[in-house]
Amino acid sequence: MQFLVPDMTCGSCVPHVTDAIAKVDPGAVVEADTVARTITVTTSASQQEIEEALTDDGYPATAI
Repeated sequence: MQFLVPDMTCGSCVPHVTDAIAKVDPGAVVEADTVARTITVTTSASQQEIEEALTDDGYPATAI
C-alpha cells in the first residue's frame, strides 16, 4: 500500500510514522520518501487501520 503523508516533512518524522503503523501491525515494513512525502507499507493491516493510526499520531494520510 502507498500513502501520501503531507505532514511528513523530514527524516525526524519517519520514526513517528513507523511507530504509529507498528501499533497496528508490529511486523509491518515501512519505506518512506520524505521528498515526495509518501510511504510504502507492507502490512497485514487494512488501509483504514493504517490511515486511522497515522491520523491519531498527527500524520493524516491518504492512500494513493
